Formats: sequence, C-alpha cells, structure tokens
Amino acid sequence: MVYRTYNLKIIIIGDPGVGKTSLVKKFVSRQFSRDYKASIGTNLFIKKIVSDSDEEISLNIWDIAGQERWVKMRHLYYSGSDGALIVGDLTRKNTFYQITKFWIPDLKKNCSGIPIILLANKNDLKSDISKTEIEEISNKINANSILYTSAKNGEHVEESFKLISELSLKFSH
Repeated sequence: MVYRTYNLKIIIIGDPGVGKTSLVKKFVSRQFSRDYKASIGTNLFIKKIVSDSDEEISLNIWDIAGQERWVKMRHLYYSGSDGALIVGDLTRKNTFYQITKFWIPDLKKNCSGIPIILLANKNDLKSDISKTEIEEISNKINANSILYTSAKNGEHVEESFKLISELSLKFSH
C-alpha cells in the first residue's frame, strides 16, 4: 500500500564519457548501448519507484551534459535538485580529480545541502584508480556514499538510484 507520492529531482553529473547516460538508461529501461553520443544540454528521464517505507517516488532524473560548452547553462539545470549522483570513470583517473576540482565547486555554488553519492562507474573494466584514492575523494567532497557501478552489467545501478532517492527524502522532508 502506497502512503504518499513524492516528486524528486535527481541530477547526474560528471565529465563527458563517464557513463552518466548509460547508467540512467540502464536504470530506466534496463538497456545498455555501446554507442557513445554526447548529451546536448540535458536529458530528462522519469521513473516511478516505491521506497522501502512504501512511498511512491517519481524520480525526475536530469542527465546533465559534461562538455565545457554547457558551463553557462548548467546552473539552470541544477536548480531545485533534491540529490546528486556524481560519476567518475574507473578507467580514467582524471575524471575523479575533476570531481573535486570542478564538479563539486560547481554543484555547491548552485545548490548546496543536498545528498551526494559518488559513483565509480565502469566497474566491469580494469581500474586506473585505487579504492583508497576514491575513498579520499569521497571524504573530500563529503559524499554520503560510494557505489561501484557498471551500466553494462547493471551492477549497483538500481541501488544507486534507490539510495539517492531515500537520502533525498530524508534531507528534504
């Protein structure tokens, strides 16, 4: 039995090519595509889930383009966010350093006080960064959690979106 329905805006951010769109598509439609197409501005996905406490949550997932040319528009996409998934690519160590150098300052400037989950994506491939380094980055950005994901095989994808939903509900209600 569903008690209430909540609408949550979740943003997913990170460098180009880290797998943001692939993660969202795997969560929403259970599909994985090998084709890489850069997002233009933002893609919006909606999926309804039921929380552990039997509340219906309508997730509005904003897949925000990582390319630099969108930097002037990005703050508009952040507005009203209830939670953030920040994605790094395990095969490219630099994408994790960009999280501390660019993505977190950009996020905090535009919306602070929301839960953040760090996603270490492409866990099905050989990693270029140690778990210790990822934990240090997570601590530095005050992430609420780290999850090692794979959009290809679905590892921790569902869990990522469910966890950010639960945390967002706690933070906002």
